[in-house]
Amino acid sequence: MKIRNRIILLALTGIMLSLSACSYIKGYPDTNTVEFLRNGSLRETSVEEFPPEDYDMSDLKDVVLSSVNSYNEAHEGAVSIDLYDVRARKVRLVMTYKDPAAYEDFNTQPIYAGPAGDYEKEIPQEASFSKVKDDLSLKSLNKQPDFKDLTLYVVTNPVDVAVSGRIEYVSGDVELTGPSSCRAGENISETNPAYIAARSN
Repeated sequence: MKIRNRIILLALTGIMLSLSACSYIKGYPDTNTVEFLRNGSLRETSVEEFPPEDYDMSDLKDVVLSSVNSYNEAHEGAVSIDLYDVRARKVRLVMTYKDPAAYEDFNTQPIYAGPAGDYEKEIPQEASFSKVKDDLSLKSLNKQPDFKDLTLYVVTNPVDVAVSGRIEYVSGDVELTGPSSCRAGENISETNPAYIAARSN
């Protein structure tokens, strides 16, 4: 998670402590997750350890209010806070972005979701890929697949990923967890992105 989001997370803990008695709400992940929704928006769930004795929340309220409000004023409400929950010394924050571009801009974290042919960056030739078989097992490929007519998703941090459609190809260090979900491994970064190609339903 970027430092900016960490500050926002801690600030929200200070200004929304009244919600701390709430239990986790069903329907949201319990792990750091990025969900690419059918309407083109992106929902991010951030789960962080919360040692309240280590932080003074009083000075962070203005930081989060200024950050979120300023961004939304300049970008027509591109970011919303859907859920804030504290339990068992963990904070879970769920935010929705109107599209991946808003996520990338707000978090300064590269991300992509769209037609493979529109992806402006070149996928490294050395990137390895696997084909997802009908039984959800993976078959390693000797060359990069043809992503024609597929939606390409690119993430640049270790995170669980849910996409709209059935996943057909994944790059190395990506673990398939379901027909439309996977986990980008610990080695995923801006210099070593995870590539996921899916066929829209």
